[in-house]
Amino acid sequence: MKQTLALLGAAATAAAVQPPNVMMFIVDDLRPEISQGYEQHHMKTPNIDQLAKEGTVFNRAFCQQAICGPTRNSFMSGRRPQRTQSWNFINSFRDVGPNWVAFPQYFKNNNYTTLGTGKTYHPGIPKNNDEPLSWSQDRPYVSQGGKVGCKNSEICPIEGHNLTDFSDGANLQAALDDLDYMVKKGGPFFLAYGAHKPHLPWVVPKEHWDQYAPTENISLPLHEAAPEGMPPIAFTYETDGKSQLAAFNVSYPVPYPAASTAFPANFTKTLRRGYYAAVSFTDSNIGLMMKALKDHGVYDNTIIALIGDHGWQLGEHNVWGKHTNFELGTRVPLIIKAPGKTPGFSNSLVESVDLYPTIAKLAGLPFPDDVDGVDLTPIMDDNSKVINDAVFSEYPRCPPNVTEPWGDKTSCVHTAKQNFTVMGYSVRTDEWRYTTWMWWDGVNLVGDFSRPPVGEELYSHAGDTEDDFNTFENVNVVNVPANQQVVKDMRSRVEKQWKKN
Repeated sequence: MKQTLALLGAAATAAAVQPPNVMMFIVDDLRPEISQGYEQHHMKTPNIDQLAKEGTVFNRAFCQQAICGPTRNSFMSGRRPQRTQSWNFINSFRDVGPNWVAFPQYFKNNNYTTLGTGKTYHPGIPKNNDEPLSWSQDRPYVSQGGKVGCKNSEICPIEGHNLTDFSDGANLQAALDDLDYMVKKGGPFFLAYGAHKPHLPWVVPKEHWDQYAPTENISLPLHEAAPEGMPPIAFTYETDGKSQLAAFNVSYPVPYPAASTAFPANFTKTLRRGYYAAVSFTDSNIGLMMKALKDHGVYDNTIIALIGDHGWQLGEHNVWGKHTNFELGTRVPLIIKAPGKTPGFSNSLVESVDLYPTIAKLAGLPFPDDVDGVDLTPIMDDNSKVINDAVFSEYPRCPPNVTEPWGDKTSCVHTAKQNFTVMGYSVRTDEWRYTTWMWWDGVNLVGDFSRPPVGEELYSHAGDTEDDFNTFENVNVVNVPANQQVVKDMRSRVEKQWKKN
């Protein structure tokens, strides 16, 4: 009798243990300039810092393409751009994989309530934020615009408005309402909050702009010029499609590779302050969401992950934005906190595409079928473990003439994939970054390996601990005789990774 009661008690206890919830923070244009774990102390991000203290910081995480739509199509589907064929703002992974099971959809298929707000997928790719496949239909997916905006400036510190007058604030409120609903409903949930900021324009409550006064104290990038010996095709000659940036009714042309074209110092500092303020605004919203998880009593049983969709350059190499294969364009913050996992810090090379299978494994679900990423939980158990010996990114170019790449102001976002001119394939290993810019085969949708490349880059990362945004990738050493075996090995990696597809 006692044994029977004991068994019944154990069964009841097991039934009462709910699978872990999932809270995803997906942040647009967020570079890993964060204090906790990343040792970058320019920005004020106390809530992200707290998450980093409680989770695993993946110090060397890289996206698969440094632009919003394609990178989100990649990590939200679990497939690389070479499989999604989403390299711009035209195509989505659903065009080639209509029956693929996407990241939120996998949880929905496993009896989770999945709800999302803000910018998780890129608007329109896939259509309708992938409803109804990715998201439960208990409540509508919410992605609201703001009631406040900018005129003649990328920076708008605004006071006298409610939080919900800002796009991210309105979407945060929708996420808080979703959380309240799911907790009352019961059962495990998957909730995704996509923050637009720090994407341009930097429309923020003035309190966050005031956190960084005075502007004169903002630091400048140390190398406001393209890497020495860089092939011109590697550079981006625009910022989110803009050829000019403005702040408080003053504007300047977006810089070109030469240092002589860099913004004036005071303008650079003003733009950096605007970016920092936007990051602090997003950090504040993340803090409100984390507080709500605690207030609802679900924080301790929730997997919380934060990822930036790609990096962003704030004048380093004279680049303002992403749209490159440079380290600062492709490197992203990735932090994962999970029940039962000890906080830690990893220098292992990992990829955004690893997020989906890792969160699935942490939730106790089977490894998803047919995804490209790998499970990172072994690193969370042993921070010294190395899973990937290389990570991969790519970026197309569409200049009418490759000898004048500055003629491409669109980053191919509206060019049919068959009509790309060049594709840049980039490989990052422990000590090197190699990028080859290959002529595009528009029939087979892959670089043309039968032709010499348009340009090549090799940058040494020996001794790089990722806590210095200025020191590396300033000199292209692809033609140095002593590096030719490295170049040969890297070319082989490119061919193995992309030619097979």
